[in-house]
Amino acid sequence: MSSLDTLERALRKDKIVSCVVYKGESVIFEYYKNRKAKEKPFKINSVTKSITSALCGIAIEQGYIENEDVSIGHYFEDMDSTKKNITIRHLLTMSSGLKWPGNEAMIPSKNWVRFVLEQPVESEPGNDMKYSCGNSHLLSAILQKATQMNTVDFAKKNLFGPLGIEEFNWYQDAQGITIGGFSMAMKTEDLLKFGMLYLHNGKWNSKQLISAEWIDKSTRSLSVEETSYGYHWWILKDKNPLSEEDKTFYAMGMGGQYIFVNKQRQLAAVFTSNLTDDVSSPIHYYQNYILKLREG
Repeated sequence: MSSLDTLERALRKDKIVSCVVYKGESVIFEYYKNRKAKEKPFKINSVTKSITSALCGIAIEQGYIENEDVSIGHYFEDMDSTKKNITIRHLLTMSSGLKWPGNEAMIPSKNWVRFVLEQPVESEPGNDMKYSCGNSHLLSAILQKATQMNTVDFAKKNLFGPLGIEEFNWYQDAQGITIGGFSMAMKTEDLLKFGMLYLHNGKWNSKQLISAEWIDKSTRSLSVEETSYGYHWWILKDKNPLSEEDKTFYAMGMGGQYIFVNKQRQLAAVFTSNLTDDVSSPIHYYQNYILKLREG
């Protein structure tokens, strides 16, 4: 029995909704729990963050934002002056130093951006990583201020449109700020397109949608404390040092939503899931089945 046959049997026993694998120049494996899983956008939770990161890179490339070292005070002028040292880079690497009380505290608040900006600074920006949807939401607010466009419209024009992504949902807060850290729903095949864009260094149909330099910076471990995190992308870690061929970066959302990309093996894989217990099982499937696929 082939590795992919074994993978499919394992997926059927788990709460995996879909899994698609692209290798070389074609899709080599597709699993969908049912027809609806293939045809309907699926809630991808924090995979949304990696898309927000991509849009930041595009905005910088197009000159709307000077670079990622710009202070967020440039965009939030009435902000507490003690927070002026926080930069866009700090938001991208989850090292803003702002306290994060969780979505359960932010969501009921009347103004999400103000809620995040009013949080106390717990550590010097750049010193500690603390995963926060608040950081991602500030990035979306900055995108809208810098581009004078709603984040969704900017995405349609510069990312989704060129990729042929038409059927998706992406919600906004009460102030009309697109939610930067979660809330998007997208079809599996479109998640794969996004993964393939990163696999091909930002190129799609011969057009450079995202700069190769941004892709490289985003998917290297740039965060503090040797944390395996770049610009809203995770970097795969193992107990043993990964070989050059196994180096993988990935987007991850609650409940088992993943996009894996491995440039060395020309490989991209997507999972959508309804996991509640072991939400990391797609990492296991990726490492033990997909990553071990032989050439050809």
